Formats: sequence, structure tokens, C-alpha cells
Amino acid sequence: EVEALSDAATAPMLAPGLAVRPPQQPVRLPISERAADEAPGGGETPVGGKSATPQAGAAVSSPPAAPVRKDSAASVGSMRIEEVDGEQFCFYSKQVGGHACLVKPAPGSAWIRIRRLDEGEVRMSAEALLLKPLDPSERDFYAILSSDYQDFLEFVPKVHGTKCLSRHQVSAMAASLDAHADESFLDDRRRSHTIQQYIVMQDLASSMRSPRILDLKMGFRQRSKWHSERKRERCRAKAMSSTSHAIGFRICGLTTAERSVDKYWGRKLPLRDMKEALSMFFLLDGATQEERERNIRCLIDRLERLHEAVARMPGWRFWSTSLLFLQDGAFPGRTPDCRLIDFARTTRVRSTSADEEFLAGLRNLQVFFEAVLHGHSFDPWINERLTPQPANGSAQDAEELESEVERTP
Repeated sequence: EVEALSDAATAPMLAPGLAVRPPQQPVRLPISERAADEAPGGGETPVGGKSATPQAGAAVSSPPAAPVRKDSAASVGSMRIEEVDGEQFCFYSKQVGGHACLVKPAPGSAWIRIRRLDEGEVRMSAEALLLKPLDPSERDFYAILSSDYQDFLEFVPKVHGTKCLSRHQVSAMAASLDAHADESFLDDRRRSHTIQQYIVMQDLASSMRSPRILDLKMGFRQRSKWHSERKRERCRAKAMSSTSHAIGFRICGLTTAERSVDKYWGRKLPLRDMKEALSMFFLLDGATQEERERNIRCLIDRLERLHEAVARMPGWRFWSTSLLFLQDGAFPGRTPDCRLIDFARTTRVRSTSADEEFLAGLRNLQVFFEAVLHGHSFDPWINERLTPQPANGSAQDAEELESEVERTP
């Protein structure tokens, strides 16, 4: 439900001395493995989602320095603080992966006010909304899809606009955490969370009573035009130590009623165990064999259509994106969903070819889903059908060093 607001109703209410700030860098984790995983390399600063951006002036002696991403004063200025009585927020309890903390309107919230991407303000029903730390590149990519690639919109969550929280609203979320809760990488980030600017999007799990969620990080290696050479070396090492380098994806998170695993578990998963790990997502209590097979076939068909859609977008590189799979464990007959997310590092390059690395990863994922459907083993059935990293992988290495290309057609 959406309700447009008049200018008088949408005037920002600022506490004395309160000012809009850019997203803040979270405190680094003390655990050595996680600290190394999240630490910026060569002048990078996390800004939201699962992305990273360099500090102004960061340079690499050889190869040439990656381009520096800049936000206009107008784009930052348009993010107004909305200190509205009754608007309270909490951390998203269904998050299964990612670097940044996702946020929801607090339970019992009826409406929240947001700013549309076209700058108009509206009041929306809060239940089905999710707030993700805003990255300007990701916001701009969603805008490009809306204007130039509308056929692609079925494969991404719906984006409604942006929202800027006050410092008080953000600090209240951290203060509400249970001090005696079990520690996890998300708990550490939540307690140090200071980000105020968000992109407001569809909560795909909001209508599910018992959501099962699978998060896959796509790519034979995580790439970005804004990485330093040090960061690129870490991404290469991370890919080589996981299934990414072999099949073009790895598990970033999986939650079911029975168990939950995070990206550190997925990073250590042996390739031969991938089929069994993916099978956990489809093991719904009370589901008939017919319902289970129908759900798997539904997702295989969706992957095929996503493959066709990406192949029709030459020059785009879907670097460091994730595939999010969802189904309701309480209603096994309900159609499962699959969406592509995390576009902070998606970019356009000078080449007119499609993203062959991403497409190869999709084909390999289809092979594993087919093996789950029909009960095939890794050797020889899966292994014989896997697509290796495309030969143009070195070309994508060079594309990472290109200067930024105009993103609009």
C-alpha cells in the first residue's frame, strides 16, 4: 500500500545539531580470519551491502590504479533524515549472509515514509519492506534496469526508494540487542552498526511463515573496478580455497528449520559435497515427492530464463552478485522464488560480449539442481557436465582495470 504525501507532510523533522552523514565504517572483527576477510585493502572503505569503495586518491603503482567512485553532492543531499514519531527499526532476523546489516521496520509498524528514486515521497505499508545500507552504484543500477531493461526486473527484488534514519533510530537498534545472545559475525556488526542511509526494497520472505533461504555468491572470483591490487589478490586466494574457482559459485548462507550455516562454512565446503548441501534446501517436512520435484524443476526453469536474460545484456558484468533462493517450509506446495541481488560492483565494460563467467556459473548450478532432482552422483555424472572457467577469464582481469564506462546505453 502506498500513500503520496504533500510537501507539508513530508518536511523533515531534524533534532538540533542533527546532520546527514555518509554510511559509517563498522568496527573490524577481532577474530583473525574474519578480520582478514573484511579488512579493506589499499584504501577501501565498506559502504553498504557487500561492496567496498576506495578512498579518494587511492592509487596502485602497477597495474594502474582502479577508478575512484564519487558521489555527487546532489545525491547525498537528497537523503533527508526522517525523524518521524512511531517509526522504529530493528535488525532483520532472516538475514543469512552478507557484509552489511539489513534492517526492518520494527514489529507493529504500520507505515514508514520513504523517498522514491524519482525524488517523490510516499508513505508505504511497513510489513513487506526491507532496508539495505545504500550503495550509490547499486541504487543507480536498479534505476537503469527500470528504464532500460524492464524485462530483467522479474529477476531482482522490487526497489521502492531510499530512506535515511536518524542517529537515534540507528543507535536504538544496537541498544535493543540481547547482550547475552550467542556471538556471531552478524552480532558483532550489529553492535557497531552506525549506517543511516538505506535503499528500501521488497522483503521477499515477508509472506512466508517458515522461510528457507539459500544465498549463493556467484563468480569464479569476486571482482570489482574499485578493488586495490591487494584486495584482488585476497579475492583470488579466497576463490581458490572454495568451490568458486571450480564451478563459479559458493554457498554464502543457508537457513532451514533444522540448521543454519554461514559463509565461512560455505567457503570450506568441498566440491564433492555441494550436491548434498544444496539438497538441504529442498528437504521440506511434509512435502510429497511430487511437490519436491516440482519445486526443483521450477527453479531450474528460472535459472534458464535468467541465463537468457543476462545473455541479452552485452557489456554488463555481474561481478560479486548473489543468487537468493526462497521457499516456505510451512507450505511446500507454494512456488519457490529466486532473485539476483547485490549489484554494488555490477558494471559496464567496453567489451560487447555477455558475462561468460556468470553464465558458466549459472549452467553449473543447473547441473547440480538436475543431480538433486534425479539423484545423480558427483562422479561421473556431475563432474562430466561442469563448465570450467571460460577462457576469457584473463580478459575480465583486464576489464577490472578499465576506467569507468558510462552505464547508460
